[in-house]
Amino acid sequence: MPEMRPQKPAPGALISYAGWVVAVAFLVVLLLAHSRATRAKSELSRVQGQVTGLTRDLAAERRWSVILSSPSMRTANFTRTADADPGLRARAVLDPGSRRAVLVFENFKAPDGHVYELWALHGVTPASLGRIRTDPGGSAVVRIEDVGDPGDLTAFTISLEVDGPTAPLPSAVPGEAPPAREPAGPIVMIGSLGG
Repeated sequence: MPEMRPQKPAPGALISYAGWVVAVAFLVVLLLAHSRATRAKSELSRVQGQVTGLTRDLAAERRWSVILSSPSMRTANFTRTADADPGLRARAVLDPGSRRAVLVFENFKAPDGHVYELWALHGVTPASLGRIRTDPGGSAVVRIEDVGDPGDLTAFTISLEVDGPTAPLPSAVPGEAPPAREPAGPIVMIGSLGG
């Protein structure tokens, strides 16, 4: 019986096989590079969004910090009334030029079913500036865009209100604005404005 020798592949077949291997390897590398590029582009887009948000926040913070350096800045240190929790502390800074104010509250943990509300006193007329929503420790920084006419703003007050919706009062005269809402609960702090 004649001995069988393995046949050598033709040189052209080896080159063709090697070409396919190189082509497949190139496609795998290309797909991996494309996948990484897509992830990098997505990450870059996310980071650019964060930078845009941080830039906007920084501009807003700078706008608010101008209040502290305003030559016409007025401050209010709050005094507790007899109805106040002895731990309550509050401070306010007002820029009459921009009509903006920043108020800082500490230890404002309202009893269950109640909430603290901030008021601006224009002469003797109160105007609500909103409810004071604090973190779990009772702290808050409240920024007021417009406190009203700073020329007749005499003080800020804080009342303790029942938590729930605040309905506007009906107008006494048809066609006129409804009367101003007043604090329903006790006044717990008064912050008279100084120079």
